[in-house]
Amino acid sequence: MKINAAEVIDRVKLALHLKTDLGLSEYFEVSNKTISSWRARNSIPLEFLLQACAGTGEKIDYFLFGEAFLRQQTNILDTSIDDFRITTMKLTGERILIEILEQHAPEDLAFMEAEETLAEGESIGMAMLIFAEFIEREKKALVDSGRMTNEEFKEYIRNVDRYDLPYFARAIKHRNKQGPQ
Repeated sequence: MKINAAEVIDRVKLALHLKTDLGLSEYFEVSNKTISSWRARNSIPLEFLLQACAGTGEKIDYFLFGEAFLRQQTNILDTSIDDFRITTMKLTGERILIEILEQHAPEDLAFMEAEETLAEGESIGMAMLIFAEFIEREKKALVDSGRMTNEEFKEYIRNVDRYDLPYFARAIKHRNKQGPQ
């Protein structure tokens, strides 16, 4: 699937409530020419997408592919993995969400509608299922082939989705920043 940088940039602007590329360049603290070059090269650096994720709460898949892709991916998973496993993971995700919120944010849980809890939990469950499949594929490619030891693999998996980039400090600073009205 080919990614269209102009569409990605437009989705980032929409999520950040920005109307212009100039507003986006100010948000990312880059020149307006930089944004133009991303459009021209059909490429946007990952660190800026991660910053947008942190600043908006959106998932990177939304920025890269839009809402249609998320529905398509769910449909693909639904047909390739048995229904019982999907249902189990969705229920597990919902239970994990409730447990975490009970411990760390009971006020958030108190004000969540049942449908919202269900939807968020199912999303967590599906993410767990996807990540479990990813781990299995990576293990076959890296450990079973002898390219990594089990300990190296565990460390690799722990860090594969870490977002310890310096851009996140700026994203957090801008989290509540509103674009031009």
